[in-house]
Amino acid sequence: MTTLSPNFGGKKKMRKIKYFDNELSIEEYIKMQICKNAGTQSFAYKDQLCDLCEKMGITYSDKLKKDELFDLLIANGCDYTLLAQKYGVGASSKNYQDTFAITHKDVKRLEKKGILKVVGEYRFRAYGKYMYAPLYDIFQFASISEEVIKNI
Repeated sequence: MTTLSPNFGGKKKMRKIKYFDNELSIEEYIKMQICKNAGTQSFAYKDQLCDLCEKMGITYSDKLKKDELFDLLIANGCDYTLLAQKYGVGASSKNYQDTFAITHKDVKRLEKKGILKVVGEYRFRAYGKYMYAPLYDIFQFASISEEVIKNI
């Protein structure tokens, strides 16, 4: 269920994130979320990754794909934490519900108490209109212990 993540100095045990039938490390999840093509719901567009490369002084080719640009950023010192924060990558209420066996009301209660940090939102369509749901800090999700959630 947990793994030592190499990009965090091996000091903290980081929980894997369930994504459909896979269990992904934090790094894999962030890369997958930023690089996926979700149309207007994409976390980042190729142009934004190109702009970040320019700001960091990284030379790149316009022919690179999003995942290649992402790898280029990581190889040149850009941190997963920075990318997750910049583009609002996070864990949904469903992630918390499935991992900790709690209800959506419990997740909202933790959010209102200030325990869970909201870093972004995602849009979905329900009841004939667009609705927005919060995304919570992915690093907090990966490192928070089950005992802490149960005690709260």
